[in-house]
Amino acid sequence: MGERPIIFSGPMIRALLAGRKTQTRRIIKPRGKAPSLFDGQWSDSYVLDPGNASWRERDVPVKPRDRLWVRETYFQRGHWAPVQGAIARKGNRQKWAFVPADNVLLFEAPASYRKGRHAADPATIAWHKRIGRFMPRQYSRLTLVVTDVRVQRLQEISEEDAVAEGVAADYLEHIHGPRGYRDIWETINGPGSWEANPWIAAYTFTVHAHNIDALAKEDAA
Repeated sequence: MGERPIIFSGPMIRALLAGRKTQTRRIIKPRGKAPSLFDGQWSDSYVLDPGNASWRERDVPVKPRDRLWVRETYFQRGHWAPVQGAIARKGNRQKWAFVPADNVLLFEAPASYRKGRHAADPATIAWHKRIGRFMPRQYSRLTLVVTDVRVQRLQEISEEDAVAEGVAADYLEHIHGPRGYRDIWETINGPGSWEANPWIAAYTFTVHAHNIDALAKEDAA
């Protein structure tokens, strides 16, 4: 059983909390320098051949029974401080780090907050918007337990799967089936990303409103 972070946008977080989202699709990116079934050189039938399952799984890190702790945008009080002796990769300038004032988090925006480091006043403690990729494990409030993993082309999504992705059923009906999911996909991945029809891993999961470590303690009790 593996554990790893997974990031979601605001609308998808709301779908998880509402119980409407039990699936997610992620583009499969070949890992390492070894040959991959997903580098565009192989036919779909060859990729999906059961005899190539172990090769496929090498590039699909998530497995059934894995636990994924959710990263999302949050707000926290703190200030910015220079990292002594460290240079930022971009621009060859001083590297800065956010220093939390406490462990209090908000998931809805406070009345006033800063979106990043204030160049003229970095040391004053204030509410700051923190993007999901910076969320530490200890702050995560949702854990997904994976029940199934499928490999397929993006456009193979069914209407049932689109609903499980968190797309409202009435919206799907209005725009004729899983094309509704296309809108969400392109909002996240950019124009043309649906037509590219990449190989994806479709994860089905149960949603638990617990931090991953709290969930582990609950299971052990």
